Amino acid sequence: MPKTELDGLPVIETDESEEITVAVKPEDMQEGDEGNPKQHPIAIALRRQPDIDDARVSKREVLIRRGEQWFRYGAPKPMS
Repeated sequence: MPKTELDGLPVIETDESEEITVAVKPEDMQEGDEGNPKQHPIAIALRRQPDIDDARVSKREVLIRRGEQWFRYGAPKPMS
């Protein structure tokens, strides 16, 4: 069962149709670690966005914190 709380803040499920697109830079890939949700290259790229306070990324989900809430999105889709 997915977590309903992270870092003491509620986790809100987003609609499956809701998608986010973010550009991952080569530096994100070098600095990142795909095995660490906090240091995943996509999480690093997401944290550069002005409306995103924090991000965690795994093979199963993307968690984005905006203010006092986390939002859960589906797994990241690889792009070429």
